[in-house]
Amino acid sequence: MFERLRGTRDFLPNEMAARKKVFSSIKKSVEEFGFFETDTPGIELFELYSIKSGEEIIDELYAFEDKGGRMISLRPELTPSVVRVLVSRAKELSFPVKWYSIPRLWRYERPQSGRLREFYQLNIDIFGSEDPRADTEVISCAIKLLCDLGFDESDIEVRISDRRMLQEFLLNLGITNYQDVLKKIDKREKISERDFKEMLAGISLDHTQINEIEEFLNSKGDFLKSIEGLSCAYQGEGISKVIFSLRKIAQSLNDRGYEKFITFDPSIVRGLDYYTGMVFEVHDRKREFRALFGGGRYDNLAELFGGEHIPAVGFGMGDAVLELMMRRKNIWPEEKVEIDLFIATIGDVEKEVSKLLTSLRNNNFKVDCDIMGRNLSNQIKFANKLGAKSLLIVGERDLNEGNVTLRDLESGKESKISLNGIISEPSKYLTKVL
Repeated sequence: MFERLRGTRDFLPNEMAARKKVFSSIKKSVEEFGFFETDTPGIELFELYSIKSGEEIIDELYAFEDKGGRMISLRPELTPSVVRVLVSRAKELSFPVKWYSIPRLWRYERPQSGRLREFYQLNIDIFGSEDPRADTEVISCAIKLLCDLGFDESDIEVRISDRRMLQEFLLNLGITNYQDVLKKIDKREKISERDFKEMLAGISLDHTQINEIEEFLNSKGDFLKSIEGLSCAYQGEGISKVIFSLRKIAQSLNDRGYEKFITFDPSIVRGLDYYTGMVFEVHDRKREFRALFGGGRYDNLAELFGGEHIPAVGFGMGDAVLELMMRRKNIWPEEKVEIDLFIATIGDVEKEVSKLLTSLRNNNFKVDCDIMGRNLSNQIKFANKLGAKSLLIVGERDLNEGNVTLRDLESGKESKISLNGIISEPSKYLTKVL
């Protein structure tokens, strides 16, 4: 007997039904913001990810040499693929473009709670706008889709920062190897304070620099108030531009009623190297799980792939942590399959059943019937397992009078319906019942 590979999942129909409801809610929310769905191949050239995805991602690739001698990789994330499409089709597009997708992705890493080797991930991007309003739109979409799933401000926290601000701060401290420092800061929450300071000392930072970095990283709190505080505490053209942008984002999010979800947190840097500006992560308030998702600005990615300068902002959200959080809050949909109608048969009625099936399905009813030769009792049991709302019993005795029997499987109430009537006008006879 074969077993599934570690870090992957099988979904039975009832499990897939619940997942589809979650994805449908997400798609509805995202499309309300004017995003349009796209998709890309599941395999790409290795170089697409090696250009600028960071060493951590490269080490996790499912990469191999194909029969043509090319290095190929299963996609570990979607943004590089989407940018590839964007660059190749830029002349056909009207900017800004707002795209989303929910593909399967693959990363070869150690499976653990909330982290798998194969997973679904919502990917959202806005291309073509450098305006902070695009950042606000992306963050607002993230909050709205979570609220539509059943979360509120007591469940989730959106932590926002800007890599440029941290970079300017580090340069003002005389730290030129700021990229090395950013990588250490990205690991800060996973290690002790002592280990973090030792890591900074290990890249030649002195005691004063380390303490100032610690103080800066701890200056988190109310988004708008924190930004106003920074504008007073830190001067300089570079950091002033960043603060101006963050202030606009904070004010706009407040105007949209999302201030209770938002926290300013300068320790957020995100692990991927291609982020260039505003970055954010979404966490559960109790910190029982790893980050639900994150994203930010990646304004230079199109140029790295040979295109013109196309500013971009977006985020990715995997389904594994989302499911854990929804189950913990008891808002994961009930895992059950459902159909509108099951046709049970008594005697030789195949011709009539065929006509019924065709008519009902052509009118968008979800219908199944017995194909096992079961008796009526077992057909009813099977209909209940399929989640059928009603049972249509087609028997030789009723057919002699031109009728079939419609039974509500919850109440047990029955009624006789004209066979020809239900075949010719199924919506008239069934819509109110179902």
